[in-house]
Formats: sequence, structure tokens, C-alpha cells
Amino acid sequence: MTLLVFTVLAVLMTFLGGLYPFDKALLSRLAMGRLFSVRAGILLAVAFTEILPEAWHRNAAVGGWAALAAFILLFAAGNFLMLDTCPEYLENCRIHYLGWTALLALWSHSFIDGFNLSVSFGASARAGIAVGLALALHKIADGFTLTSLFRQSGYSAKKCLSGLGFVAAATPLGSLSSFLGLSDPPPMVAAAFLGLAGGSFIYIAATDVLPRLHKDADRAGLLYLGGGMLGMAALKFL
Repeated sequence: MTLLVFTVLAVLMTFLGGLYPFDKALLSRLAMGRLFSVRAGILLAVAFTEILPEAWHRNAAVGGWAALAAFILLFAAGNFLMLDTCPEYLENCRIHYLGWTALLALWSHSFIDGFNLSVSFGASARAGIAVGLALALHKIADGFTLTSLFRQSGYSAKKCLSGLGFVAAATPLGSLSSFLGLSDPPPMVAAAFLGLAGGSFIYIAATDVLPRLHKDADRAGLLYLGGGMLGMAALKFL
């Protein structure tokens, strides 16, 4: 039931971000960068304290190789495709362009988000809730930046809504596919799923914060990163 709530919330946040008035103070590049620092802190804490330890418990070798494979695959894909609208928007990317290929890649990324959300609940309720909150925070910014890129590319309002719906729908599909596969998996399969999720979280967190490290003098970003980790710690002890 909790998984369903966070899956629906992720979809709603995508649309809310896409339909939200372009408030430059609330969703400025600085504010979004700090939001991603919070998300990075949550995802790193979840990966290293919940997801990967559970993968090691099921099968250390399989979990480790799956985590490495997820990191490498996402890194390789990021060299050719726009996997996440937000870094492209924040960094004024001149390499990745929004088109149908990029839209399919964004759909895949949203599918992976849903898949990893379900896997996180498979590790523990605490991990699932933390990832669900991080996902909801990100989706509102994701919807905003996706609409921004659509508008910059000259798409009509109808096409913007269609694109939002296309990308948002992938999250529940990913959750469903992962949930069905995790109903009663063998230890090696569970370790592989958990390793893939853990590796994905580490890659996403790294791309959230590292590219801006030598570009912006926003020292507060470190505090927001720590705030995300403390939020995960609070869930652990509540």
C-alpha cells in the first residue's frame, strides 16, 4: 500500500512540476541545485546503509557486480542520451538535445525510478519511504524542467502535456514490474535487483552534485547534502 502511495505521488509531482507557474525564485537553478543535494544525500544514505548491505546479505558477489554494472551502464548511456532533464537544464547542456530519442531515454529513466522504488521497499520499509520522498522531490523539478525544455524547443502546450504523461506513466510501470519480480525471488535474483538499485542511486547522487562542484561557489550545498543524510538517519531512529 505504501509503495502505491509513493508511486502515485511521483506521477502527481511530475505533473505538478510541469504545470507549475515558472516561479524563478522557487525553482531557480540555485534552488534546484540545493534540492538535488538533498536528494543526493538521501540516495547515498539509502544505498550504503540499506540497499547494498541487504544485497551483500543475499549474495555479496552478485550484488556487487550488479551495482557496478548499473553504474557503468548509466554512465555509458549518459554519454549518448539525455537520461535526466534536470542536469541538462541546470548545466545549460549543449550536447544533449530534446527529441523523440531523448524522450524515450527519459521514459526509460522514469521506468528505472519506479523499478528502484519497488526494490527499495523490498529491502526495508524505511529505505522505501526515504527513496519515495527523494523521488517525489525530484519529480516536481523533473516535470518543471521537462516542460521548460519542451517550450524552449517550440512544442505546443498539448505536446508538453503529452510528453509529461508519457514520462510520468513509466514510473508506475517500473514499480509494477519490479513488484511482480520481487514477490518471492531467489537470493541471487534479489541480490541482483538490490545491487542494480544501489548502483543506480550512487550514480544519480554523483551526477546531482559533482558536476557543479567546481562551477558554483554555493557552499550551502554541502549542508543540504548532509541534511538529506540526516533525514535518512531520522527515519532510521523514529
